[in-house]
Amino acid sequence: MPGFWEYRHEQESLGKANGIQPFFTKAFYAGAQGITAGLVYGTMYWAYYPDKMAFAHKKTVLPGPSRGMLWLQHTMLRPAVAFSVVGITFAGVESFMEEIKGSHHKDPWNAAVAGAAAGVVLGGFMTRRFDIASMTGLGVGLLMGMVEMNGSSLICDPVHEAARKFPVTLPSKYEETAVLSELKDKYPAYKQN
Repeated sequence: MPGFWEYRHEQESLGKANGIQPFFTKAFYAGAQGITAGLVYGTMYWAYYPDKMAFAHKKTVLPGPSRGMLWLQHTMLRPAVAFSVVGITFAGVESFMEEIKGSHHKDPWNAAVAGAAAGVVLGGFMTRRFDIASMTGLGVGLLMGMVEMNGSSLICDPVHEAARKFPVTLPSKYEETAVLSELKDKYPAYKQN
């Protein structure tokens, strides 16, 4: 069974690389996306839950924030680390599963196992409880497997769905159904509608 690089060189020589990337490239992009998402989340959290004012002795209010850099660390750094670790875990386990199975194409099982691992990391990082982490892993694994199977669309059969919504030919004259004709005969006041 060929390894990743042999398969990659073979596909590139055939002109069919299909966006296959080695683990380090996937990990870099997953980490960068996680850091970006964590900073965006932290910024929104910081905007909606600003630091409280510090109360000094004798009920006087000090003008500065009570925690300073510690507050920034909890609102910006912690989500950035959590999101990037989850993304790198997903990329790493997916690459590992591709290498183990020898299937270097998009496979729902690879995404399901990688999603389960990323869900366990996410649940464990956020709650530090095994029961919640395992259920989070199960849920994220199922979700990622379904997303990988269906693609970004929630429709399982997009060709027939599009054909149903947008017919190829439209009749030049509107034809009434038998049910509509019976209703118009039953209610003559609405016959012209």
